[in-house]
Amino acid sequence: MEGLLRAALPAGALAAAAVFASLAATPASAQKFPEFPDARLKQGRTIWLGTCEACHANDVAGAPLVTNKSAWAPRLAKGKDALYKSALGGLTGPKGTQMPPRGGNDKLTDDQVKAAVDYMAAIVK
Repeated sequence: MEGLLRAALPAGALAAAAVFASLAATPASAQKFPEFPDARLKQGRTIWLGTCEACHANDVAGAPLVTNKSAWAPRLAKGKDALYKSALGGLTGPKGTQMPPRGGNDKLTDDQVKAAVDYMAAIVK
């Protein structure tokens, strides 16, 4: 498996993947994140905890923390379509760090990724 990761990921993403793998073993209950009554945000929370939390709750690879509203303000100002595009297609951050497409979980549908983005946006508003 490690060989596949090395072949498929750039060096920076490989380091992030290694950290992600170690954090994935941490129970989601280690940190509490808000629950919302909306069904879409409930779905988004489940996806976020399973895929996005590892980096966006632990300051990994330059990912803006979900608790840092000032870091998210300029991102939210670009609109949800820009956030969806980044989450679906991946991006390279200002310091050269990378977020892989779909947060590295290629099993997620577009709608699931968007629900996770909606959940994160609801937290930082």
